[in-house]
Amino acid sequence: MEFRFFQIVVPLFCLLLILRQLFDYRNAKANIFETILVTIFWGGIAVFAMYPDFFSRRIAKFFEIKNHIDAIIFFALGLLFYFQFQLYKIFKKQDQYLTELTRKIALKNTDSDERNLG
Repeated sequence: MEFRFFQIVVPLFCLLLILRQLFDYRNAKANIFETILVTIFWGGIAVFAMYPDFFSRRIAKFFEIKNHIDAIIFFALGLLFYFQFQLYKIFKKQDQYLTELTRKIALKNTDSDERNLG
């Protein structure tokens, strides 16, 4: 099997990102869930980069798409839309928390202002 340039560079880059995540976990900048998720994600990218033809043909066969390159593009677009939707849900939840926090702070400041005036 002949390796192409990206089949060496991409796994090395993924390894660096995994090591960085492990370093962040060791320094308490990330929790175990994030570390496992990032390790699985970048490990999957590394394996996919090492054997792109194998995976692209399997994806094409699974989705019944004739061209394996088209299968990769459709699969990647699907993943991107999924991640975008997940980010939207996170931002929406964060906005709700921020609104709730702002209300609590406003009520707390109103109560302390009334005590100072009275």
